[in-house]
Amino acid sequence: MYSLKNRVVVVTGSGRGIGRAIAIRLAKEGSLLVVNAKKRSEEVNETVKAIKDIGGEAIGILADVSTREGCESLLKATIDRYSVVDVLVNNAGLGLYSPFMNVDDKLLDKHISTDFKSVVYCSQAFAKEMREGGAIVNISSVAGISPAYGLSIYGAMKAAVIALTKYLALELAPKIRVNAIAPGFVKTKLGESMFQVLGMSEKEFAEKFTLMGKILDPEEVAEFTTAILKIESLTGQVFVLDSGESIKGGIK
Repeated sequence: MYSLKNRVVVVTGSGRGIGRAIAIRLAKEGSLLVVNAKKRSEEVNETVKAIKDIGGEAIGILADVSTREGCESLLKATIDRYSVVDVLVNNAGLGLYSPFMNVDDKLLDKHISTDFKSVVYCSQAFAKEMREGGAIVNISSVAGISPAYGLSIYGAMKAAVIALTKYLALELAPKIRVNAIAPGFVKTKLGESMFQVLGMSEKEFAEKFTLMGKILDPEEVAEFTTAILKIESLTGQVFVLDSGESIKGGIK
């Protein structure tokens, strides 16, 4: 069993939502956290404070991981503080609703950079410095597996992350394990925006589109991330965590 105690863990996009929940959960395991966001320093500070309030250790770094320079900057700050890195959670992402025929270059470029290039750039940067027995977890989406109306480009990029996860597992073994989680809708700003687009309450959405009648909490994704990291023989896998959304049929 892989111990997370005193492991240096970097979580991109951890100023709020799923990323924040993952960072706090891993801090409870005794990991040393690097919290990241693109520009919202107040959110990064809130996550760092939440970690320190439970006795954990964390630093906050502003860096745009949709660029190669941003990922290199994040790596440098990590090494400067902790000298090593053990785990990378590629969580930073952007979900914008748009019917496919309305997709313009601005939306397309944002999704490619934030949802896919960030995973490529950070994985390349951090894998070079990772200690033996390191791990990468990519936060994908069930939209990358089961199509949802209005999320074509987001879903395509998340599908690319799923494919990349398997390639990275192949090429980085045995030094680094690489797995992915594909959550359904989660109680975050992205999830809430989708409910608004559909003109539904969270409860109505959950009853219509999931088997369990509930939307995921960020803490559930965080708990699953922790479990994946602890299993040393696990690599190249993609886990759907969606309250039965993909089985029920999803949003059409």
